[in-house]
Amino acid sequence: MSSWEYQQSPSFADTDAWHRALAEVPGPDRAEAVAESLAGLLDFLTERGLAEQVAYVEVHNEVDNCSLVPRDGVTHYAYLRGPLDRAVKLLRARHPGVTVTYSLGEPWPSEIDDLPEGAQVAHFHFYVYGVLGALYEAVGLGHGTEAAPGTTTWPTPELAAMLRPDAPAFADHQPDELWRLAATGIPRELFYAHDWVDPDRWDLWLYENYAAHRQAMRETLASWVDSVAAFAARRGIPAVLGEGVVGYTPLLTRFEEDAVGKDIAEFVVDRCLAAGFQGVVLTSNAAPHHPMWHTDRDWMRRVNARVTTP
Repeated sequence: MSSWEYQQSPSFADTDAWHRALAEVPGPDRAEAVAESLAGLLDFLTERGLAEQVAYVEVHNEVDNCSLVPRDGVTHYAYLRGPLDRAVKLLRARHPGVTVTYSLGEPWPSEIDDLPEGAQVAHFHFYVYGVLGALYEAVGLGHGTEAAPGTTTWPTPELAAMLRPDAPAFADHQPDELWRLAATGIPRELFYAHDWVDPDRWDLWLYENYAAHRQAMRETLASWVDSVAAFAARRGIPAVLGEGVVGYTPLLTRFEEDAVGKDIAEFVVDRCLAAGFQGVVLTSNAAPHHPMWHTDRDWMRRVNARVTTP
């Protein structure tokens, strides 16, 4: 069970009332407010005999990649202390039989011990980017806490060469209601690129440039796995990979879904299991609302069996 209130959920509402109400909650109080609402949801489930269906509850998705806790502009994790300490304590006090945690969107091994205490699962997301990050830079996009590069024109020449013939001008591509951009937190440039890029041209760039990034991507992922496993051991809690593994790609592209992406995913699954992780998501691109859910069922079942087989 999770919350995305301070990430993207309000952008899907009919009006901006939910978005405005969330924005009015003072920054230092937001984590506790969300925890209180989750505790109420757990009350609702408990009354109906459904609490046992909850594996664990996280205060919020990617607490380091949203507006749940005001940033200090210096650290990646230390600023989360206080608000998340209180939120976790609230949930654990209200529902002592339910495992409580929060999820992290980006691993920073050198700062990992700065994370707030009290979480009962080390739940991380691993998006290595690598060659995808190089493509993002070439087309003028940022990702996660990586800011977009400065460009003299946008779309960049690289992105312009990848666009479908029917792509509208960037100035004409925006939501009918501008508040939705603020509510989702996703830049308009990223929506435009993902909506109008030619999937084959996007994938071709990645394949042509992957070799130069392959080893570094694997080494980075391995270091993240080992760092989180060691952190979980120090805190005496299980480690879980909740999302991954390459990055945010346009819906109809296939780089992460085909041979290279599957090789990376299986590398991470095997490394996580060897390090003692108790849960691993194969790839976020295999979610039910993605094409891969329908096109690669046999692969998902086969690799998931490695995770679920004792």
